[in-house]
Amino acid sequence: MELWLGALNLGLLYGFMAAGTLITFRILNFSDITVDGSFTTGAAVTAVMITSGVNPFIALLAGFLAGGAAGLSTGLIYTKMKINGLLAGILVMIGLYSINLRIMTKSNIPLLEMPTFITWVNSFNPGVPKEIWISIFLIVVVSIFWLFISVFFKTDLGITIRVTGDNPVMASANSVNTDLINILGLALANGFVGISGGLVAQYQGFADIGMGIGTLMIGLASVIIGESILKGSSIYVTLLSAIIGSVVYRFIIAFALYGGMNPVDLKLFTSIFVLITLYVTKVMPGQGKKIKWSDCLKKYKKILIAGIILVIAIFFISDRNIRSLFSGKSENFHKIGVVQLNDNGILNVTRDSFCEEIKKIGYIDGENCCIELQNAQGDMPTVNTIIDKYIMNRYDVIVTISSGVTQAAINKTKDIPVVFASVANPFILGAGSSDTDHLPNVTGVYGWIPMEKTVAIVKTIFPGKVKIGTMWDPSQVNAVFNVGNLEQEVKKDKDIIYEGVTVNGSSEVYQGATSLTGKNIDIFVLPPDNIVFSAFDSIVKAGNAKKIPILINDIDRLKDGALFAYGYDYGVSGIQAAHMVHRIFKGEKIQKIPFEVYKKIELGINLAAAKKLNIKIPEKLLSQATIIIKEDGSVIKKEKPAVNDDKH
Repeated sequence: MELWLGALNLGLLYGFMAAGTLITFRILNFSDITVDGSFTTGAAVTAVMITSGVNPFIALLAGFLAGGAAGLSTGLIYTKMKINGLLAGILVMIGLYSINLRIMTKSNIPLLEMPTFITWVNSFNPGVPKEIWISIFLIVVVSIFWLFISVFFKTDLGITIRVTGDNPVMASANSVNTDLINILGLALANGFVGISGGLVAQYQGFADIGMGIGTLMIGLASVIIGESILKGSSIYVTLLSAIIGSVVYRFIIAFALYGGMNPVDLKLFTSIFVLITLYVTKVMPGQGKKIKWSDCLKKYKKILIAGIILVIAIFFISDRNIRSLFSGKSENFHKIGVVQLNDNGILNVTRDSFCEEIKKIGYIDGENCCIELQNAQGDMPTVNTIIDKYIMNRYDVIVTISSGVTQAAINKTKDIPVVFASVANPFILGAGSSDTDHLPNVTGVYGWIPMEKTVAIVKTIFPGKVKIGTMWDPSQVNAVFNVGNLEQEVKKDKDIIYEGVTVNGSSEVYQGATSLTGKNIDIFVLPPDNIVFSAFDSIVKAGNAKKIPILINDIDRLKDGALFAYGYDYGVSGIQAAHMVHRIFKGEKIQKIPFEVYKKIELGINLAAAKKLNIKIPEKLLSQATIIIKEDGSVIKKEKPAVNDDKH
């Protein structure tokens, strides 16, 4: 039930965004990509105001105004500066990324302990299950919104907006200021998108700088699906179709995940569904014609059969469902749901080591346990749906890999055990205030890089004046946290000059690296960052061109060209998490299981890179190294403590 209620609630929350997309895409006939930024703007403003003590509904109003201001900016660029509408939206969307970071001051704002509209709604709950009560509330609110906006578009101003979109030449000939109407329409549409962002942030329990990515595509899919399902010329029907399309879109995602589909295929599945829907509605008899279903079945029998096969294929696409249907389960059979945000080396190593260790302990997938692995491919709404699925199917434990999915899980469930791994700082997520004082259903493994030791390694190589350069993606919570620690440590040494560069995607990493080498840095120091590490080869290229070494806090990237690697073995994170799960299955209360810090830290040295850079490694560091890549590429591993075994 939780899966379908969660899909309904998300669909209703995104319904405001779908209505905004409808206004620009259909009513104004304007392809507005601003929504990818204004969605996050609404969430950012709402979250900041809530954490400042502002009433959550007033905060939503502020989110509406902020989103409206974003749309206003696009409208002014389009009408007054005569810039192409699509380009105007792109320019504002790109600019909003920096503005949103300025508003939030950090990449993620937790709302777990803050009063939200969810808190207010639950205060009036007469005893109905939480998700059902929220669904009832949202249905009422969205219905009021639909009626209000429909009535608005029946007023003189609303009709003027519709006419301007349909025929701007005629509207202008009738003394309508089309520029002003376009500006107003874009502001109104993005205001609704901002409200949607604020509501989603409150519902999922946090606002994140990357939560608006792909919003336009979701909105367009909702509009197209809705129009295909509910046809009509009335403005009431048109607006209702967008909201219904938003709900249907979320149910499509939920159904696909319920059937075991890999999240990487969700976009393809949605495209196929939309295509089939468009085709079927196109070939069906038009309005006013009597439908003879027997004739339709005969004529479109192949389409119907293909649809049935598609549904069956989705359900049985994973052997997980076959086992759940046909395998008997004893009371000692355990269900483990594992979810990670996206694909990257650290998260994959954690996942794989967890699976290997849980098997060594004695939990064999398909025999005495069911281990379901899900990867949301960077899409936070999908994370929420995956967790809803685990909750609905009453999984015995949910293992979350990375900060974002941990936030979503601890907000979604208060009774199913949540074990997190590869999280830098669980305390800023609201998971607890100390290792022993934490949420009653949450425990896990964490650790942040000991930057004092990182800086000590740098000083061993460059004992005098040294200029270090670092790079990070400000949307990565863990990266921002570790970079902040590095900056604090650097300030303690007057001989260290610090240069930092932010990047917003892997395509910017090489440019960022060359900008740092152009500032004559002596060494790259790179804390863990999914985006930066995904383009690590480009940093190596830039560094080798200027004979600049790299110290990286990801031990797995040492072989790729770094001179030093100092950091945690993230495989240990998965191993420790597996033993925590075992303790829970053995009956130990999760509330009594303290958080654990990663137990293994490594110092790696790449002598092949040292030779290429003409750098001599001090014997002090060589004696402390646990991993050495020799000049011929062979690897030596030492089973001994690294530079330190401090708590963090």
